[in-house]
Amino acid sequence: MRRRAVLTAAAAVLAAPLVGLTPQAATAASRPSRRIALVPLDDRPVNVYCPTMTAAVAGVDLALPPRKALGRFFQPGDGSAVARWLGSVGADEYVISVSMLAYGGLIASRTGTPTLESARANVAAIPALRAARPGAQIVVHDTIQRLALTPGNPDLEQYVAPLVEWAKLYDQVENLGQEELRPRLEAVRAAIPHAVVDDYLTARARNHEINRQMVEWVADGTISHLVLSEDDTAPVGLARAERVELEKLVDQLGVGRRVEVFPGADEVDALLVARLIAAGTAPTYRVEYAGISGEQWTADLEGIPFAENIRRHVKSVGGTVVNGRADLVLMVNTPSASESRRAADLAVFARRAAGLTAAGESVVVVDPVFVNRADHDLVAELEQRVDLTALLSYSGWNTGGNALGLALAHATARWAFLRRSTSGLGVPALTGPGRAHAEYLLYRFVKDDHWKNVTQKAAYAEARSKGWNPLNLTAEQKKTFFDGWVQDRLAPVTRQYFTDHFAGHHLLLGRRGATTRTAKLADVSDIHIELPWDRLFEVTLEPRLTLA
Repeated sequence: MRRRAVLTAAAAVLAAPLVGLTPQAATAASRPSRRIALVPLDDRPVNVYCPTMTAAVAGVDLALPPRKALGRFFQPGDGSAVARWLGSVGADEYVISVSMLAYGGLIASRTGTPTLESARANVAAIPALRAARPGAQIVVHDTIQRLALTPGNPDLEQYVAPLVEWAKLYDQVENLGQEELRPRLEAVRAAIPHAVVDDYLTARARNHEINRQMVEWVADGTISHLVLSEDDTAPVGLARAERVELEKLVDQLGVGRRVEVFPGADEVDALLVARLIAAGTAPTYRVEYAGISGEQWTADLEGIPFAENIRRHVKSVGGTVVNGRADLVLMVNTPSASESRRAADLAVFARRAAGLTAAGESVVVVDPVFVNRADHDLVAELEQRVDLTALLSYSGWNTGGNALGLALAHATARWAFLRRSTSGLGVPALTGPGRAHAEYLLYRFVKDDHWKNVTQKAAYAEARSKGWNPLNLTAEQKKTFFDGWVQDRLAPVTRQYFTDHFAGHHLLLGRRGATTRTAKLADVSDIHIELPWDRLFEVTLEPRLTLA
């Protein structure tokens, strides 16, 4: 992954027009910016590229552990190496994923292999960091384990669905008293080997102890702020029961203002980076829906109404949901009251977005209707009616909470940067952050819509036609076939999408007094595309743009 050097211009450069400034001149006239250190959830693009771009759109540098310490797919990261890095990296603020630090990443956290003792030894890096940097902002993210195992392991594949059903039934019978379900609970349990259930419960018990430790460290001041995210949850299940216990502990310790609990996981790295970037600005958000209210709709793989998930995500980024005038408008795609109204609802929604962006409003489009893909009908309406480059952000990736958090993080970081660009105290260099913003917007539309709705489906079909598992390719299948296969199909699509919806548009770089500074989007100079893991679920897509 390219590490973006984020620059701050000297006073002489600030007095000159930014458009046309050569990279060499910008570099020579700049100094390093504010730096945030991130221990990511794992090494996938959503947890490395997305937080990096969230920082880049605001002119902030993001420091990451050495790549080899983060592991890859089923190979866990090295938590002890990450702990050592955390103690040595020079940074102003810290975002720490406990799943990586304690266990070696999200997938490793779902198995019983890492011991509680080793997890505790690794997370001891957090109080050590606090002792070394008593005034630093240390924000932490831990996951409440999801109900399902990680798909892809042939030996466990047959138990994924039964184990989820058992975890839900156990909660309903043992915790919620629904005795009429006990016969089904016993039947499902009898079909799952003891070793599978034992490993599952060992991981859950260990993770819950570390979850509790993080809440206690908020109470004693070790941690500045904590997010406990429910990874792929449901209204009932063992995860629900664990969440209830953690919420009781939060209330008991009186730390509710510094802890959020909500459905999600992959978005939180970027969300907490944005929280640090926007610190002190207290952004406000008004919510508008395409269809039914988020109070009446719960997204798939979540356990609370989506409106409540919005409020919790907004709180975690340091903001507030308000009625009436707000700093940012969260435009949220929700299901329509009836299928017959769907086309009209989306057209009205897109026209509304067009009107708000034309009026200079800061518009965020959140697309959570479908798990693991954009709503193509919505995207088509936006492409037809809205200047996409005028949006503050868009996301339709994976779960509802993922889509919400990624869009919210991008928008909040960019809004905070543009707000600071008006300050008489000095304007940061605007071209690098502006280009990063356009690159990230292009990435989101191509990846969330075309990749997920078209290219990925074709890739799954191609893999299955060869007898390959699309969620667990061999290294040879990935390297010799699918890396090139995906590159050949996605690179031309990305270039064409830029030509159709970005090229020639004027990108807002910043404002200084009565002067609005813009640059024209000129071309795609490079695109890096590959499969980050040996599976077809996600893709690395990093476009590099030029400004005229």
